[in-house]
Amino acid sequence: MTALYQQGTFEYNSHDRDFWLRELDDFVPARIFDAHAHLWTEAGQEHLAPPAPDAVLRMPVDLTGLQAWSAQIFPGRECHYLLLATPNPGMDIAANNTWLGRQAAGDPESRCSMAVAPQMPPEQLDATLRRNGCIGVKPYRSFAPRPAEARIRDFLPESQMEVLHGLGKAVTLHLSLKGGPADPANLNDLRTYTARYPRIRWILAHCARAFNACLLEKSIHELKHIPNLWYDTSAVNDLYTHYLLLKHEDARRIMFGSDNVPAGCAHGKYIAYARAWRLYDGREPLEHCDARPVPVIYEQLLQQKRAAEMLGLTAAEIDMIFTGNARAFIRSADDAGGRPDAAAAANGV
Repeated sequence: MTALYQQGTFEYNSHDRDFWLRELDDFVPARIFDAHAHLWTEAGQEHLAPPAPDAVLRMPVDLTGLQAWSAQIFPGRECHYLLLATPNPGMDIAANNTWLGRQAAGDPESRCSMAVAPQMPPEQLDATLRRNGCIGVKPYRSFAPRPAEARIRDFLPESQMEVLHGLGKAVTLHLSLKGGPADPANLNDLRTYTARYPRIRWILAHCARAFNACLLEKSIHELKHIPNLWYDTSAVNDLYTHYLLLKHEDARRIMFGSDNVPAGCAHGKYIAYARAWRLYDGREPLEHCDARPVPVIYEQLLQQKRAAEMLGLTAAEIDMIFTGNARAFIRSADDAGGRPDAAAAANGV
């Protein structure tokens, strides 16, 4: 197996490239806006313990590294991004957000969303958003006291929502609770907060965290009626989830996301079973077939392609999901005051 490109712990090889050419090259449009891409730096985070060998949330990658990955994984495609902070408990959030703003300034067509923890004072959130041109925030359940049982307000308190509402900002939201989008508490919270803070734009990450389609089968019929919701498709490898989202939602609310780097670059597949899911790395040798895995993002794209074929999506509709919707979202965010001052962001002021 010949490595074509390698960074950190992930490898892109000739088998991956062959899979792209055979299965995906005729589906992915020439221009991509990736609405869920992570950056991370260890600089300024020396107080954190070294990441575990199999940890993926702490893989250092800057804009240049992300662009290099994209050039390999999406060959011949023009890529721009909504760059998300990588939320790690104990991180120096201020230092990381300053660095993130500088990185985003390196691509005038990309934007960024800063890390935020529930302890951040509202005035600090307001000042940071105004200073570095972020169009929104990336909260995360791991900042809540009990991450697996966290309501939205446990990791994004309403005092912060008030700031986001006042500035017309976005929230990339990874839902907690075992039922994800199907949990009545999450559905109730989304109805409440979209009504109370109508200027917030909510991006429900990972198809509303429906890695298993059973979580979306009924909830999609409630989510589709809630205003100011969008979805990114990142890391979801379940065919029926993509089908349900495309069939029942307004396609203008669906945006392509990769979860690169690193989750989308890991070899393997997120497999769904019963009411659960997990990452299967595909390392087990099998006698009866070619058992070599491909990156998670390729499994995701294959399911998006199959769902698009099942529903008869046109090339224009596919372009909209991969680029048009995100660009419209960014224009709206810029109009609300999110367009960055490149010079200020580059200087961290």
